[in-house]
Amino acid sequence: MAFPFLFLALSLSLGIWVSDRTTLPLAPSAMGLMAALVFAWIFYALKKHRACFLAILIATMFLGSGTFAYFNGRYEQNALHRLGETSYADFTGVLSRSPSPGLERDYLYLRVEKIAFENKEERVSGNLRVSVAHSTEFPARLDYSTGDHLKVSAQIIPPQEYRNFKEPFSRMYLKTQLLHNLAATKSPLLIERIKSGRKTSILRIMSVLRQKCQRMIERNFASSQNPNELTPEGAVLETLILGGRGRLTPDTTQALQKTGLFHLFAISGAHIGMISFMIFGLLRFLRVPTRVSYILLIFLLVFYSLLVEGRASVLRAAIMSIAFLLGKLFWKDTHLINTISLSAFAILLFNPFQFFDLGFQLTFAATLAIILFYPKIMPSMPNLPLKISETFALSFTAQMGVLPLIAASFNRIIFSGLLLNLIGIPLVGLIMAAGYLFLPIAFISQAMARPAAAVISFLIKTFMWSTHLLDRFAFMSYRIPTPSALLIAGYFLFLLLLLLPGRLRKFRLAALSAFLVFFALLILYPFSAASKDLKVTFIDVGQGDSILIEFPGKKKMLVDGGGLPSGTFDIGESVVSPFLWNKGIKRIDYLVLTHAHPDHLNGLASVARNFRIGEFWETTSPPEDAKYAELKKSLGSRIKRRVFRGFWQRERDVRVGVLFPQDSSPSVSPVDNDRSLVLKIAFGSTAFLLPSDIGVNAEQEILAGGDDIRSGVFKSPHHGSSSSSSDAFLAAVRPEVIVISVGRGNRFGFPQQEILDRYKETGARVYRTDLHGAVEIVSDGKRLSVRTAVRD
Repeated sequence: MAFPFLFLALSLSLGIWVSDRTTLPLAPSAMGLMAALVFAWIFYALKKHRACFLAILIATMFLGSGTFAYFNGRYEQNALHRLGETSYADFTGVLSRSPSPGLERDYLYLRVEKIAFENKEERVSGNLRVSVAHSTEFPARLDYSTGDHLKVSAQIIPPQEYRNFKEPFSRMYLKTQLLHNLAATKSPLLIERIKSGRKTSILRIMSVLRQKCQRMIERNFASSQNPNELTPEGAVLETLILGGRGRLTPDTTQALQKTGLFHLFAISGAHIGMISFMIFGLLRFLRVPTRVSYILLIFLLVFYSLLVEGRASVLRAAIMSIAFLLGKLFWKDTHLINTISLSAFAILLFNPFQFFDLGFQLTFAATLAIILFYPKIMPSMPNLPLKISETFALSFTAQMGVLPLIAASFNRIIFSGLLLNLIGIPLVGLIMAAGYLFLPIAFISQAMARPAAAVISFLIKTFMWSTHLLDRFAFMSYRIPTPSALLIAGYFLFLLLLLLPGRLRKFRLAALSAFLVFFALLILYPFSAASKDLKVTFIDVGQGDSILIEFPGKKKMLVDGGGLPSGTFDIGESVVSPFLWNKGIKRIDYLVLTHAHPDHLNGLASVARNFRIGEFWETTSPPEDAKYAELKKSLGSRIKRRVFRGFWQRERDVRVGVLFPQDSSPSVSPVDNDRSLVLKIAFGSTAFLLPSDIGVNAEQEILAGGDDIRSGVFKSPHHGSSSSSSDAFLAAVRPEVIVISVGRGNRFGFPQQEILDRYKETGARVYRTDLHGAVEIVSDGKRLSVRTAVRD
């Protein structure tokens, strides 16, 4: 058999997947493994080699399921992992890698040995990531190295999970990173070095070297506005040569993701490939013998892996490269499929959680696609200069392998990368080469480093300029809803069937036709997200509001988009949009802004960019600020309406009416809570009242207007604040269900107990997004049914 390790790696992966889906215990997996090995031995003795290999594959599958069950059981039972949200505690342990700088905070990775909490001390073992907020009183970088023994006073803060009917991303992410918990500390002053690490430790030596390289970059690429921060070009250089994307600006990240060039900044297969190509080319130029070049390259890859401190993506790529080079050293014929399959097998055996890591999936999917299809495509390519044909063929075949994975994970179809890689790959290679020359120059002479830094800045600016060359062509990069598992499986199945031998021409033509059908379904996503009933979902966006209304048929309305008042995390991009994509939504017919406070406004700009918008509703335009201007820019020429009391819109049998505010000159600011847009949605004998953030004064105005505000479903105004929900207003609404959209542990203390007591007196069922996650309420015009993301 030509590729035995490919089948073994696939069997191991299948076992891991089955164990995760079925929570198969360790004991049955162990028994299955032993039984399969016994049968394999029997078949081998009987010289039934195919049956023997099949038994080995089954044994490998049980090995995968058992390995996952073992690792998962240890992880779930870990004392540090089971530690819930706490007040401040003292964590003592060893720093496992250098501090990782970020835009708003830095991160420490601590191998915890002891916890002191509530006047007691407990010995534990686990990995903790501690975020350290940037401080104006202590602006200096964290000066610690791998191996240092630290005591950190911090608070366990579970990852912010937005529970919207899907498994939170953070749970498996922490496992893939082998992190047992997350913590945060307010100040670097709460970190104490107990003792320094051993100076002769290779990990500490590499940590010190890495941080010296970072300081050289910081010195020569310091921001003019804040000398403690990097310029965007400095952040790009740091990412490309040292790994870690913590200081890339959101604009840079968005541009790279949109154009499909982000893979050049993730130190993985392509990155290690470029480094290997440069080093091997240099060794060839110096006439170093081939086998000696292989050995030197192996040592340099190990050195580089240590310099970037063993990040998972680097280790994957380095293991693949080193396995191939070792094969070339010891065997005459080494097939890439076997070497990368052996690499995958080894990685999954030592960390089965890696199977669920997107980087792992993309690395091996792209590499396999290149190996399988590049030799097939290259003969039909024109002979163009400067390796253009080869670069395009590499990009094309890699894209074939990762297209469904990117569509499923990032909800994006990217064709622009096929062309931009022709510019991006040579430029990034040039930047990396210049960066590796810059570092030793900077250590020798600062005067020589400055012009080198200027050249690198120019190259990076040129690269970033190139990422916008195709911006005007929307079809080159666009967003789609999440494709189904069946669609992805069909794509990969018929892609592999294209490799059928030439003698099966008819089957290959059938496979090609089927592949093109699945390819078209994937990139066009012609499916519609229709609803039989009226469905209203209060999305869990933390401390804020975002409400999806699905009318009977295909029309959709989104009221507000949530948002945070500060920081780089985008609720609209990372929470609201994925929720809509997972429901198969491509178009929002009515996008509504109730008022321009950050927790309602800031997520809408991303939604407007990511979806086709029919109309935009608001009351009065607020004073211009950056987020509102971004929203207007994203909306472009879409229809914009200013709606006030008396406005009604009908969608089939559903009526949407505006109850507030009046169309008159406001006596308060246009962004005041008491200028919030209030909607009533009526369907048959059921109704939903959505009063946004209005207060008691607005409630009184609505009552004085004489409108019928009786509604079975009532969205709690202002997140359960005592400034709203007066007795008179509740008596007029007479709700059966009350939904409070509120963030867990919010600093305002919402919902306030006074309001909860008042709601209890109404007899209504109360649902809270901080406790129940997203709340979905379905009406058939007569009855209401409620479903929550978190079951009681």
